[in-house]
Amino acid sequence: MISGTRYRLTAEIHRQADLAREIARAQMEISTGKKILAPSDDPIGAARVAEIDQVQANSEAWARNVETAAALAARADTTLTAAESAMIAAKELMLRAASGTLSDDNRATIAAELNGIAEDVAALIDSRDSRGALLFSRGSALEIPVNAGVRVAPVDSRAAIFEGIATSGGPVDLVTIITDSAAAVVDPDPVAREAASRASLEALDAGTNHIIAARGEQGVRASRLDNIRERLNQSDLQMEEQRVGIESTDVVEVVARLEAKRLTLQAAQAVFARVNQNTLFDLLR
Repeated sequence: MISGTRYRLTAEIHRQADLAREIARAQMEISTGKKILAPSDDPIGAARVAEIDQVQANSEAWARNVETAAALAARADTTLTAAESAMIAAKELMLRAASGTLSDDNRATIAAELNGIAEDVAALIDSRDSRGALLFSRGSALEIPVNAGVRVAPVDSRAAIFEGIATSGGPVDLVTIITDSAAAVVDPDPVAREAASRASLEALDAGTNHIIAARGEQGVRASRLDNIRERLNQSDLQMEEQRVGIESTDVVEVVARLEAKRLTLQAAQAVFARVNQNTLFDLLR
């Protein structure tokens, strides 16, 4: 009889210990907000969470690259806007210089202004990004990875934007167009000056149109980066929703389970204390 009683007491102690562990587990789920505290809790769910972790880590890296690319694209757009304004100013000076009433000093002043614009444009072409690297690369356009197997060039190359501009005199670069205009203004031969100025005006138009087209293409690049950023954000939200569905605690359900376990344990402890007391009393008698 005593052995049977001891067996029941031991079994009851184990049951109450299990209840205590279940209560502690529920409290941990509530405090951490997670129902998967170890891979053994849900091997399949834990494996999926690990996959989501990797996807989100990759997505975070892609997102940083997209922000870098977007910053380069924005800087390039600002620079091209300045270059377009410089070309418009150069054409206005050439139109003034076309007037036959200007003196040599006036033309010399306009030529100096044109050369100053050429220097400004040259400085724009040599613009650098926040890392100190050339914004417009001398070789191929810089490509930045923004997703698995996807690379984007946020800024076109220097050659594509500022060189190879088609004119009546052949392909030339933007700075040469402006410096040739300055030279045309001060040509001492009136006939040659008129012909050179006319050619320069056409070249300035070609250069301006070329920069306008480059700005339009730059806008397309920026728009593509915006779309990629949006897709990454949507993917991250979807991954997070999956994670929440797999590992997050249903607080209402866990609290209800916790209270039920607590009541059960309290009742078991009360009964155990009463039964154990009676058993010892009986043994003493």
